[in-house]
Formats: sequence, C-alpha cells, structure tokens
Amino acid sequence: MAPSKAALWTTWINETLLEDIRASDQPDPVPFLTTDDGALATTDALDQYRYGKNDGEYLYLIYLADKPITTPADITPVYVGESRNIGARIYQHYKKLRDALPIDDWEDDGSWGSFSKYDHLAAIRERADNRLHIWILDVNTHETGPYGTATYRHELEAKVIGLIHAHAEYRTTLTNREFVPNRVLHEIGTLGPEWLTTDPSAPDRSRVPPQEPIDTARHSKADLWRQWLETHVHPDLSDATTADPIPVFATDDQLRVKLTDAGRLKRSNTIDARIRAEGQNCVHSKGVRDGDHEGLLYIMYQLTETENSDHPRIVPRYIGKAEAYGKKKELSSNFTEIAAERASTRSFARWGEGDYWHVGELSMALFENDTRKEPWASELFEQGTRRLKEQVYLWTRAWNQQTHVGPYGYQASLAEVEPQLIGLAQAAFPAHLLNKSGVPDDAPIHSTDFAFQTVQHP
Repeated sequence: MAPSKAALWTTWINETLLEDIRASDQPDPVPFLTTDDGALATTDALDQYRYGKNDGEYLYLIYLADKPITTPADITPVYVGESRNIGARIYQHYKKLRDALPIDDWEDDGSWGSFSKYDHLAAIRERADNRLHIWILDVNTHETGPYGTATYRHELEAKVIGLIHAHAEYRTTLTNREFVPNRVLHEIGTLGPEWLTTDPSAPDRSRVPPQEPIDTARHSKADLWRQWLETHVHPDLSDATTADPIPVFATDDQLRVKLTDAGRLKRSNTIDARIRAEGQNCVHSKGVRDGDHEGLLYIMYQLTETENSDHPRIVPRYIGKAEAYGKKKELSSNFTEIAAERASTRSFARWGEGDYWHVGELSMALFENDTRKEPWASELFEQGTRRLKEQVYLWTRAWNQQTHVGPYGYQASLAEVEPQLIGLAQAAFPAHLLNKSGVPDDAPIHSTDFAFQTVQHP
C-alpha cells in the first residue's frame, strides 16, 4: 500500500533528524533556549551549532521533545523555516521570541498578525519550559525530499509544513503562517493564546492514503507536472462544453490588449465570467460558503505545438492562488466583489486592476514604469507596446481537495498545492516561470535583468 502523509513524515524524520540524533559526530538534540541570571538566552550548544552556517542551503526545525528521543513520535514540530544565513535567522527568532514574553502581556489590537508566530512561540515556550530544540539540515546533503524527488530549500519548507499540517495533533503547536490554510490563520488570529487548547476544526488527513499513488522514483518532476496537467487542465482544454483555453486579456486581431475606461489593461469577458463562476463556488453574499471549496487555483500559461502529442504543450508563466478565507477577516478582500456580485473588479480573486493586484500591477509596469510586474511586461509584451508576443491564457478552478488531487497524488490544501506546482513547473520550465516566491535563488526570474520600455498612452 502506498504510504500516507503520516508515513512520509515518519520516514523523513527517521532518515534526517533522528539520523543526526543517533550520530555520535552530531550535536543533536540541540536545546534552543536557557536562562542566564533570569534572562532568556540561547544555549551554548545552539551558538556552537549555528556558528559559521551563513552561506548555504539550510532548512531548520524548531521542535518540542523530552529526552530520550528515539522515534518520530517523540518529536512535536513547532516551526519550519529556510535560510541561507541560518545563524543570523535563528538569532533573529530568539530576539523576537524574547520580546514577545511574557505572553500574558499580549493584547489583540484587531489587526492581522496581532497574534504573531512569535507570540505563538512565546506561548508554547511558557508551557514547554526547556523542551524546545532546533535542528538544522543542509539541504544539499540529501538527494530527495519526503516525496522522493529532488528538492531545494524553499520547496522543501512548503512540503514539510504541508505534511505536518495534515496531522491534527500538530496544528495547535505549528506556528508557521505560510503554507497553511487561511482559514486556520483566521482561527488563530481570533483565538490568540487560547488556540493552544483548541481542537482544530478541520479533519485529520495524515493517515489518508494517496488518491493516485505515484512512483516518484520512476518519474522526474517534469513528468509529474505533465501528469497533473493531464488530469486537471487538459480535460478542460479538450472539452467542447468549456470555454478553455481562455485568454486573459481582451485583444484585437493583432493581439493588442484593449484598455478599460480607467486606462488599465482589459481582461477578456470570458475570463471574467470564469473567475466569477468559480469564485461563487467559494463565497456568497453572506461570506464564505460552507463546504470544501477553499478558493481559486490559477495558472497563467501559453501554448506551443508539439509533434508527439495530441494536444499542445502548456507553458506555465505564473501559478498562484486566492483563498476565500481572509487571515483577519473571514471573507478575503480578494473575494468581496464576487461575493456581493458587484460590477467592480479592483481585487477580483487577485486578477483585478487595482494597484496591488495582478492586472493593475501589470498595467502600471506598461504605462507607469512600475517595476513589480516588469518581468511580466518584458516576457509577455512587445517592447514599448501593449501588443502581446503571443496569446496568454488563464486556467482557474475552485480548489476542493475532496475532488482534486495534488501533483504527488495526495489530498492537498490550496495553500499546500500551490508551492508543489510551482516546484514542478520550475523544474519543467525554469526559463519561463515568472513566480518570484517559492523558486530557487538562482532561478532565471531572479538572475535575469528584465527591462521594459514604457508604453506611451494614445
């Protein structure tokens, strides 16, 4: 039988952290904190452990444990992070955690992040006394991650957090704010320190077997990308009852993008209808719908012809998500227009023309010399014009992990599946992917000197 996420976590911890604990030449387990004349301080063991680790590919885990540590069950994960300069990062965590103590002084100021990950860590520290430990992994020393494929530190961080969050028993002590569902972050922000004694509302998914078992030893990450497209995207492209492939923009017959009355790039009517229809699976006039639709997963892509396939090749340009739940407010600001069925599309599931949403930022890159979407402008448009180099499409669906499957064959939340797909697309099309987050430091999006000549308004 194919392993569950619980089995993947157990195997990975056995082969990494526990291997270091068993090794006589490693200092693990390394205590995180101690007190010195009544003041909180890092332990001497940690200071020696992190010293010199300032230029590498590191993953680290803050965890709770009582000695002796002999099995994965003896470890309770608290925080997963990644950094090139691990020594400085861990010291930063210590200072912010120290400043968050005592947790009795915490007050909810009504803003998102009021009960921060450091407040969360401080609350755990007060309950756990000296049981917090830190483990550092040099990612380059392991050929594969927990799913059996090669990985880099940004991708590994997201995968490990996803595995941990599948375990209901770890959710109250997991302090990460990235790669976990917004619904959970909303609950944490609402409850504050009381979250530590709350039973999580979402079901445990750690022991659910994969829906589509995949032998990753026989497939490259590029293979996994293509296989996922075969089951999720290509059926829409070949189904005559759907509108796919759907252009992102309204264009003339020369691929010159039309403008709105406000002078922003205009989306196609068809993609507007698709975003609204899929969004309404997630929200309604009273807020977030009951049910399993978490928000929208989307892929901006282009198509190229292939000789050895019945359908065109999908070239990913950007992968993202818009969750229906907000982190502070229950209804995300990305969905307020869709929920209220307004004609305005300022945010519009992240594809709005407002200054901080995709189409708005891209418009500003074309017309106002804004640099945030300059790589998009450079890659998608002819220099100095609003004419597309080739057609650009958007695939989007309301994600439901009961009916959709992640690229490794498992149920996966929207927050979990997005970085998994980014990692696979990065492997398959590194020179084309325009995601800045979740890709290696040396990815083309970071190493290429993008430039775009501003378009002169007519």
